Amino acid sequence: MRTSSKPMPFTEEQMKQVFDTNIIDFAVQNGFQIEKGDNYTVHVKNSGGLFLFNHGRGYYCFSTQTKGNIVDFAKEYLGASDFKSAAELILGCRAYEGLSPLVQPVEKGPKGDLVLPPKDKSFDRTIAYLTHTRGIDKEIVYAMIAEGKVYGARTEKNGYTFHNCAFVGYDETGKPRYCALRAPSSDSKFRQDVENSDKTYGFCMQGRSNRVYEFEAPIDAMSHATLCKLHGIDWREDHRVAEGCLSDKALYRYLQHHPEIEEIVFCYDNDVDGKDAKGQPHNHGQIQAEISAETYVDLGYKTMIQTPNNKDFNDDLTEFRKFMAQAPALQAFNDEIER
Repeated sequence: MRTSSKPMPFTEEQMKQVFDTNIIDFAVQNGFQIEKGDNYTVHVKNSGGLFLFNHGRGYYCFSTQTKGNIVDFAKEYLGASDFKSAAELILGCRAYEGLSPLVQPVEKGPKGDLVLPPKDKSFDRTIAYLTHTRGIDKEIVYAMIAEGKVYGARTEKNGYTFHNCAFVGYDETGKPRYCALRAPSSDSKFRQDVENSDKTYGFCMQGRSNRVYEFEAPIDAMSHATLCKLHGIDWREDHRVAEGCLSDKALYRYLQHHPEIEEIVFCYDNDVDGKDAKGQPHNHGQIQAEISAETYVDLGYKTMIQTPNNKDFNDDLTEFRKFMAQAPALQAFNDEIER
């Protein structure tokens, strides 16, 4: 018995358009900033090691050692869940609907004020991700939520609803000036700054001492605070600043408003598998830590470098959590041997 097959969601013309779309143009249209790479690529600004090929057909990320085409890019960096949703993002139209655009293109004007994404009805996804998946202490997560620096965001794009963790940086008047989004799932690599974000206003955890710790990401800052708490150290004592990239711009601004700070500890990632654009070994985080440490010594600060044992301080935290969970069983085993 012959059955009718399910109709293809896209026409041949649409499929051709998907793979003919220039990945560089597509990235720019979706808010990514491009800067010069090498003879064969352009670099996605503030992405670490994400490069797009000049021929417009694909990308390669040195930090994760992954590569792919424009469909893979839409899934990895724009939150598309499958091929169909990725193709719809690229085409700007729904499946089965021809080529009619969902949203009319709008020319970008001058950079305006940051508008934070709407808050989700519940922050459960964000809290579960940060506490269970990432192992961050609940007290710390709830403290950041109470300060408005962490929340669950709900965004609508091309007919799809996305739930993300939002990390917010404020200026001296309490006005939000920076917001970074990331998917609340270890299976998704989606992360993006909200339009009109100013990275000089980083995610900050204000302390009381004369020391500040600097990180690449908010999750690492909260992970470091958690590790301190687990070792009996008051996590609220020292300041913490997260850049949202491999930079020290947010730190520099923070120091202008905290003259009591005399010591800076650089806690950048330990990119032992990192490579530069030519494929040579390059520990991006630790090289930058050395450069920044020297720079701020010249500015009169006492500087130190604290290198995570693993890739970053969240990896250190999750490994420590695993060890602590296994400790009772190991102790019971040792006690049995002694008996």
